[in-house]
Amino acid sequence: MEIIMYARVTTFHLNVKSMEEATKIYEDSIIPEAKKQKGFQKAFFLVNRNAGKFVSITIWESIEFALNNQKSGYFQNQIDKFEKYMVVKPEVEGYSVGAMSI
Repeated sequence: MEIIMYARVTTFHLNVKSMEEATKIYEDSIIPEAKKQKGFQKAFFLVNRNAGKFVSITIWESIEFALNNQKSGYFQNQIDKFEKYMVVKPEVEGYSVGAMSI
């Protein structure tokens, strides 16, 4: 059975003034916690400073690893770290990774 890597994409709409705080949370808290999760590979935090739009992309060895940490409560705990900055509830999508450079 071929294992296909999986990307979880979470789009946040946060207060525009919270860019630096949100980035610090991601760097200092989200990434270290993600590294402890089974199947975690990489994380990216994209920031559109003008729109207050933040996109988290995490790469997992497979969809099973990503879903397991969602079921465990880990994922919601990470989302909650941005609660005081949120304008609307984040959107979460999943994708099979078709290609990736190393």
